[in-house]
Amino acid sequence: MKTVWARSAFEKKCTFCLCSDAHSMHRREADDDYFMGDEANDDEAQNDADRGNDADEENSIPVIIQTLPTVYNVTVGKTIRLECRVEPSGPSLRLPVIQWYRNDQLLYMGKMNLAPDAERFSLANNDLLITDVKPSDSGVYKCLVVQAEPMLIEHTLSVHEAPRIVQLIASDNGTVMEGADLLLTCDVTGSPPPQIMWSRDTPVGNKRLQERDGNFSLNSVLIHAIRRDQAGKYYCYIINGVGHAQADINIKVLHKPKVHIHQTAVNSAIQVPALLQCSAHGDPIPSISWYKDGNLVESDNALYVIATDGPNSNLTVVPQMDQDFGTFTCVARNNHGRHNKSVELTQRPVVGAMDAEGNKLTWSVHSHLPLEQLELQLRDMGMGNLTAINIPVPTANGHEYDVTYVMDNLTPGKYEAVAKARNTKEWSRNSEAMVVEFEAQPMYIQHASVYHGDSHSIRPSTILLSTVFMYLLVRMF
Repeated sequence: MKTVWARSAFEKKCTFCLCSDAHSMHRREADDDYFMGDEANDDEAQNDADRGNDADEENSIPVIIQTLPTVYNVTVGKTIRLECRVEPSGPSLRLPVIQWYRNDQLLYMGKMNLAPDAERFSLANNDLLITDVKPSDSGVYKCLVVQAEPMLIEHTLSVHEAPRIVQLIASDNGTVMEGADLLLTCDVTGSPPPQIMWSRDTPVGNKRLQERDGNFSLNSVLIHAIRRDQAGKYYCYIINGVGHAQADINIKVLHKPKVHIHQTAVNSAIQVPALLQCSAHGDPIPSISWYKDGNLVESDNALYVIATDGPNSNLTVVPQMDQDFGTFTCVARNNHGRHNKSVELTQRPVVGAMDAEGNKLTWSVHSHLPLEQLELQLRDMGMGNLTAINIPVPTANGHEYDVTYVMDNLTPGKYEAVAKARNTKEWSRNSEAMVVEFEAQPMYIQHASVYHGDSHSIRPSTILLSTVFMYLLVRMF
């Protein structure tokens, strides 16, 4: 921006003078009702006044603006001084009128304050002083010297304001059903406009939301089909060049219950207490009930004892007869639905999961009744052949049997392994199938330079000389 001549502003000044003349003429017409004979004298007085004003303008000293165009930066609430230094200057000099504008709105005409909230604007020499600066004060300020050749300078005022969060809101007041969309909106103020960042608390700490987490707009984020694990505290963090601010909101995701069973099968025997466990998670916290073969189970000191604590429920069963064994179902309910899982209480052995290390397989069997037989079934996944192997029954540790089997002389390949057991009552169900793969064992070849018969080493040079000697001997014959 440069200092420029301003003909248009000068023309505005002339328009102001014309308006003043029109006002004087109107006042004279009003006076004519009382002084009909004084018209000539009034005209002479007016002409004298006009000649006096013209003389003042002719006698005023032309000035030049020395100040350069400037960009001013100020924080809200501070005081700023916009300079308009002219030369020559001095109290004894007759100088032209200086006007101040903001975005073409007249603020000062000479010493006359025309600003909308005049108490915050004042003049210091020819400089414009603004106190308690507000964001609305931003704009282009013009200092205009009204003279025969008007001069104009323009300053830019940028008002900076610390960021502030007006409100942080969520759709449905932050309580949404699982699978619904969640909209978070952070209304902010500040100058320059603050940058907005979103984050949320997770089990491993506070994590910033990424593009894959939702759709971001100017001041909001839309999370599609929210999951229950996305519930918790969300944060809106804003920052600009002046400062920063933060707000948080808690999001609750309502969902139907989800039941978890600790064991799908529990082994017991008549008069032996068995503990069946389940847990249910949901929002709100679900109620839990137990059923046996479709019938509601209620606490009975002789047969059933139910202990429920929040999301966890334990059912202790003391079987009195074979009919007390069977399938027990844990059912959880809340306002949004229900979910259930079952556990089998049985007298048959319960085979645990297998583990493999090389060609060694290990698993466990739980049985209150003595075990009579263990069987391992191997199916060659390449050939389809099935081999059943009888495993010696190990010594029980209480009611637990730890089984280990090493598979020797096995053709390299991939096998599916299944274990089962039989006690004095019946056979167990098959264990979960496990796929194991055996590779061919590498053959370790002895170095030819070592002779193990007498544990003495034969030097390579000796072997070489012997070979050469035999070759020459053959050639001789």
